Amino acid sequence: MIINFLYRFFLAIGIVFLLLSAYLNISKIVSDDTISNNFLTMPKGHIEIYDENIAKIDSLNDLKKFVDYEIKENNFEGIDIPIYIDEIVRKKYFFTTAYISADTNWILVGADYFFPERYFLTAMDPEDLVKKNHGMCSQQSIIFQELIKSYPFEYASIRFISDVFVHFASAVKVDDDWFYFDSFFEPVYDRNNPLIVKKILKADIEVIRKLYPYHVTNFGNPLSPEYNFDLLTKEEITLGDLNSFPAKQGVMFQKITRFLSNFSWFLFLIFSLLLRSLSLKMSKRN
Repeated sequence: MIINFLYRFFLAIGIVFLLLSAYLNISKIVSDDTISNNFLTMPKGHIEIYDENIAKIDSLNDLKKFVDYEIKENNFEGIDIPIYIDEIVRKKYFFTTAYISADTNWILVGADYFFPERYFLTAMDPEDLVKKNHGMCSQQSIIFQELIKSYPFEYASIRFISDVFVHFASAVKVDDDWFYFDSFFEPVYDRNNPLIVKKILKADIEVIRKLYPYHVTNFGNPLSPEYNFDLLTKEEITLGDLNSFPAKQGVMFQKITRFLSNFSWFLFLIFSLLLRSLSLKMSKRN
């Protein structure tokens, strides 16, 4: 009795998931909505470095070839290489969060609905991000690090995680020194100065104020009063992900949920058939 019930239960779940997957995929194919969320118009009022020709490079391989060609053509060496890559990322993206298309990934959409603080629908895979002309701080840092790893440098992520300031930037080690890079806010500072990283990690308020004099959501306007950097502590600023992809778990979760959203019905149907086979064998024995 129990096996027969489980067989019918998993068979019904499999059929429901199959119909849901078929509906979502067919809807995506026949949809009249041809508007792409990859290439957006830069919002008015944004004061940022932006080059539409670079922004239109939507292949990671092509972007790497372009960067490598320019580096060799200009004989860049040492710290000049990450500085040039920083310039390219600044020109490719403007500040707007980039999202992936999750039309058929209903599990990911559900996870994002119940846990919006995890940002499950944001683009994290470099192959997705390179198609965009916009991105938030962590997304631009991912592309910066993806380009940097093609060269003989160590790299890492610098995270500001506090009630005062939430931000994501990068550091690159050239020879024996670490250098700070932030393609997102595009701060004006001496990128040849290795003391910047050391002072940031010590929560040097004077240095941080000079780097970030503007509000995170409103470029060009003075920092809001609630952003009091005096409350920022060095424990809230970390350097990590040494020479490793900073969004590995997020990308893995997106890929797993995409697979399950499209093919979980097959797993349920297989399991139900196994239960059916087991039920028939037990009936013959009895």
